[in-house]
Amino acid sequence: MQCLSHLVDLFTPKTMSLTSSSTSVDLLVLGGGWTYTFLKPLLEDSSISHVATTRDGRDGTLKWVWDSESDDDTQYDALPRAKTVLIVFPLKGQGMSKRLVEGYEQEHGSVKWIQLGSTGIYDGGPTLAAASQTSGSLNEKSAVDSKGQKFEWTTRHSEYATDNPRAIAEDELLSLRADAFVLNLCGLWGGTRDPANWFQRIAPSKAALRAKGSVHFIHGLDVARAVIAVHLSPSMSSSSVPAAEPAKGPESSKGFLGRRYLLTDLRVYDWWDLASAWAAEPSAEKAVKDAGNWVRELLREHNVRALPRTPEVIGRALDSREFWEEFGLNPVKGRWERARL
Repeated sequence: MQCLSHLVDLFTPKTMSLTSSSTSVDLLVLGGGWTYTFLKPLLEDSSISHVATTRDGRDGTLKWVWDSESDDDTQYDALPRAKTVLIVFPLKGQGMSKRLVEGYEQEHGSVKWIQLGSTGIYDGGPTLAAASQTSGSLNEKSAVDSKGQKFEWTTRHSEYATDNPRAIAEDELLSLRADAFVLNLCGLWGGTRDPANWFQRIAPSKAALRAKGSVHFIHGLDVARAVIAVHLSPSMSSSSVPAAEPAKGPESSKGFLGRRYLLTDLRVYDWWDLASAWAAEPSAEKAVKDAGNWVRELLREHNVRALPRTPEVIGRALDSREFWEEFGLNPVKGRWERARL
């Protein structure tokens, strides 16, 4: 009977245990939520081994919850060794990035780190926040934005709210490792997220629509492609990697080892333009059709001759060219209104 039991053990398929530190994968995703629905198919198509964690272990993910206040490194025993760790859930404040990086690497060795962040750190508010418009004509091609400040494109080198809790955690990560990357994302869409469904919350009235300026988008598929591109890029410690350009803006005084990038679909959208286009769709609800009438009235009231308004007029524009240029990619889901069809 013992021999029979031994033979059964030999020929019974075994599921690889993800609770052993000896398990090794290419990419570990901490927080397998919406982003992972786009990332997983690409990883499988690219034969990139991976494990994603969730709080409940749903859909074949690894059940794991990080205790951000604990210095007990044994909590990382359940995680596999990886070449790259992607942090999807937000880290906030001083100490969290250091605790996570050092705790994981104490158990599994040095890795490449990628943190998904938000462009909200650059404008002091949510990703979808738009600059308030001043009274008078909105058609003036002025070098001064709606807040009375000189208009400038926002790049990854621009000033940002360094006291923002997420920015503090991101800065800490970038100061710890050369192989650390932060991807600051804008209006995420795709799958269950359709910006057309946000409109009633964004602009429930003509006055609210009047105050809306620019908005930026990035599709989940392009976020996934960006993550894989960073994962596959040479280690920053490699001698074959060109030296990073001199830091500018807040980076110059912080001595960052890693790099931060803005990630958009390379476009600046105008809320008025989008509202006008949505209103023309046969399936548009009455609230959206009303918005189309509001846009027409606003164009007349503010002497705006055509849509979309320019970034100089609406006062906020993100320049994400550096990421796409450095990694040799183009967004595949550019032009939101076309990509959603």
